[in-house]
Amino acid sequence: MSLPVSEVDGSEVDGSEVDGSEVAHRSMRAEVLDTASGPMECAVTGEGPAVLLVHGTPGSWRQAAGLARDLADRHLVLLPSRPGYGRTPLAVGRTPAQQAAAYVSLLDAVGVEAAGVVGISGGGPSAAQLAQRHPGRTRALVQCCALAPHLMDPPRAMRFALGVPGLAEVGMRAQRWRQHRRLADEATTDRRIHAELTPAERKELASNPALRRSMIGFYLSHLDAPPPVRGLRNDLRSLGFGSGAGAPDLGDVSVPTLVLHGDVDRVVPMSHGEFYAGAIGGARLEVLPSAGHAFLITFRAASVERLRAALAVGS
Repeated sequence: MSLPVSEVDGSEVDGSEVDGSEVAHRSMRAEVLDTASGPMECAVTGEGPAVLLVHGTPGSWRQAAGLARDLADRHLVLLPSRPGYGRTPLAVGRTPAQQAAAYVSLLDAVGVEAAGVVGISGGGPSAAQLAQRHPGRTRALVQCCALAPHLMDPPRAMRFALGVPGLAEVGMRAQRWRQHRRLADEATTDRRIHAELTPAERKELASNPALRRSMIGFYLSHLDAPPPVRGLRNDLRSLGFGSGAGAPDLGDVSVPTLVLHGDVDRVVPMSHGEFYAGAIGGARLEVLPSAGHAFLITFRAASVERLRAALAVGS
């Protein structure tokens, strides 16, 4: 986890150096829907059995747009912005359990009885709560590099920045400027991508130019989103990172569950995936060798294949 970038408008970082097909979120539109839990920002694409993609910390619906595009040929894909992110007010749901209830309200609003749910990184806790508390509305659960709060201890600098009123907002404005400049410089961008990938992923990068474009598209998904300070601050508090609260009891989750994790993940280590696989009865753990936290991008084809198989089980 790192202090996130904040919002820039489309003209400031236009992504002109990237193939437009790789900036998936810019070809989609999200609307704010009225739900029983309150207004929720959500993009919808595709047709077929419903799938709910729950983005990470920080982020917005844009973060999962590339995955949504890959799944949309077989599924109706719902991409909500979690409370505090995008245009979804924090009051819609602060805790993972409250957010799970909000997802049910979203399903009601779009006329979906049940959906497969994919929890990505920081979206993992609320995705698990949806499966646990609302099994009749959840066809299957997939945890992708999902964060287990009791195993995460964010840096002190992040805690400090988010705990001092106004400090994170000022820091994000400065970071926006830096990210803009870095994306405008090809060499700097390449160094950033190289630093964030595993050795195996770097080999893939060398032979697959589309991977570079996809990584830049992912960076733009953060820059195009509204500032995530409220959502990030809430995640830090409501998830209780490093608080000693203990592991959540997920033993009564009954829906088919797949846990996907990279064994070289430096952001959310493999121990988090092992926790979910052990805590949820009947869960299947599939480890992606030599994959880091961005395996949905770097090992895209393999990830989508596994997701499709897992979601088909619950359809």
